[in-house]
Amino acid sequence: MARRNTRTNIRVDGAEEIIRQIKRANAEITKEIRDLISQAAEIVFREADSRVPIGETGKTRFSLEINIGTSKKGNFYANVTVGARRGENVATAPFYVTFYEYGSSHQPPRPFMRPSMDKSRSKVRKLLMEGVKAVVERVGV
Repeated sequence: MARRNTRTNIRVDGAEEIIRQIKRANAEITKEIRDLISQAAEIVFREADSRVPIGETGKTRFSLEINIGTSKKGNFYANVTVGARRGENVATAPFYVTFYEYGSSHQPPRPFMRPSMDKSRSKVRKLLMEGVKAVVERVGV
């Protein structure tokens, strides 16, 4: 039996406008989620700033920063880091903060980053859950 090729065309009026609105909503959602992640990093940063060991120079405290960006896979991130920055001369950079956190053969560990994250965990979780819930309710997903 021969197969007949039938074709049906359907035209949807306003499809371009719907696609435009979806793209705009996606961009807004992406921005809101990125803002939430940045706010979460700020919570951890403030806690770490209150716990960071401060030496005579204060370099350790001033090396604390939030790094925000997009990974090679396209994922947004916000990291709280402390210590030597890229391109900084190791002799002047606070490279020794690793020894505070984990200890060395000459000193016991005096962690401040892990306790900062642990103490901030519930605040971060609450912020993210409430923020994502608000975005979902607003968008109607």
